[in-house]
Amino acid sequence: MAIIDARTLPDASQIEADLLIIGGGLAGIALTKELAGGPLKVVILESGGLEIDMENQALYAGSGVQTAPDNPDRPFDEYPIQSRVRALGGSGMVWGGKCAPLDPADFAERNWIPHSGWPVTRAQMQSYYDRACDLLEIPRFPMQRPASTQANLQPLALDPADGFFPAPREFSKFTGGRDKAAFDAFRTKFAEAPNITVYLHANVLKIRREGDQIRGLDVACLDGKRHTARAKRYVLATGGIENVRLLLASEGLGNKNDLVGRFFQGHVTYSNDGDAGNEGTALAISRAAPMDLYAPGKGLTPHCVIGSGLPGQTRMKTGNFTATLFRVDAPDPDSKTIAKANARQGDGQLLGYFAMTEHFPNPDSRVTLDPEHKDALGMPRVRLTWTYGEKDYAGLERSVVGLSDALGASGEGRMCWAIPRDKLLAISSASRHHMGTTRMHADPKKGVVDADLRLHEVRNFYVAGSSVFPTSGIANPTLTILALCMRLADHLKSETA
Repeated sequence: MAIIDARTLPDASQIEADLLIIGGGLAGIALTKELAGGPLKVVILESGGLEIDMENQALYAGSGVQTAPDNPDRPFDEYPIQSRVRALGGSGMVWGGKCAPLDPADFAERNWIPHSGWPVTRAQMQSYYDRACDLLEIPRFPMQRPASTQANLQPLALDPADGFFPAPREFSKFTGGRDKAAFDAFRTKFAEAPNITVYLHANVLKIRREGDQIRGLDVACLDGKRHTARAKRYVLATGGIENVRLLLASEGLGNKNDLVGRFFQGHVTYSNDGDAGNEGTALAISRAAPMDLYAPGKGLTPHCVIGSGLPGQTRMKTGNFTATLFRVDAPDPDSKTIAKANARQGDGQLLGYFAMTEHFPNPDSRVTLDPEHKDALGMPRVRLTWTYGEKDYAGLERSVVGLSDALGASGEGRMCWAIPRDKLLAISSASRHHMGTTRMHADPKKGVVDADLRLHEVRNFYVAGSSVFPTSGIANPTLTILALCMRLADHLKSETA
């Protein structure tokens, strides 16, 4: 129907809908696209505008710290504001477009990982992943990857018994950082449907509850105007940090069992450049064959990482792990890493890599409110305490050793890892992925939302986005976010029928 600037409404306007979606990022947009043209009157309330604006971005500002055993604490105050975008399209404005589903292992309950296990399986999610791929116009990810006949797309010949496998990634064009024209159409055209309205610059300050129902929202604009919004049902989709912020600021909505904000999980990469004096992270590959499957010659083309499946994780008692390979331009022949790896035979080659390991669910890794510091709208700012445990780093090191052994046993190459544990936090690089803070679980004592993403405490309120992930996996979360939104859309339609 329309995209409307909420600042142009008369003060104290009331917005009404059948379904109110708080947040116009990729989750809110994907959910709304599924409902466009249907019988439900759907409204999106988006805090930002059509473009990135620093006044809106400033509403994200908070404080943070990363902690890990045997590592000095790392101040992380800039992360809350730098890691998300407050505009229609959300962090899709700066997303790299990389897509992959979670692995079947990610959904499994693994008894060596406390708090693991999803209330759905990868097989049950497959049709939703297919739909999410279609939305992003990328190839689908089947449960079993078909073998390629192309010589340059052959995986390393690792023994399946070792538990490592090629895990493909694809790139969507629907990002502000890749094809802005396509992304602008993606994030706006759906609002032309007669049952859809998007309000920009509409900040939700409070969710109002009466018994087991949500009855309305308090909405504010930075120009001072205040509005209200009411619907039969609501979906919160503002990201893994902001979802927590709004729930806690709404008199602790959903927090009866002190779970909202806990289990924060993120993705970080670990790598270290090497030179003649210092070892780095690299793979010396014995084969001369092209490595296009793992390290394409040009950016933003499909590629694979080396992943760790459930059999390997079970054997090593680790979480998920990936090594992402990339080409090294003119490696130094005197490099200490090459000498250490000692696997360049004949026409072999050297590749760089960065490692990623699953961040185990940890109730002490959490988002809380800082009532002493408030934003321009009077909302308390957030405090992020991003915590790693001993198991995280022990699992990373066992995974590196396991992949090294697998490469050596197969004759495919050698792997160099030269990062001592007490330096891991300092050299890690954080992604913009906020997960786990409103985790899903069938038991309200173990999760904030149920398997349908409904808040356990009320009947007409849902949460979308990666905050509902019980475990983080390694794959970029966007595709799973969209798949869960497809699933939620079907549930909302079934309730209406």
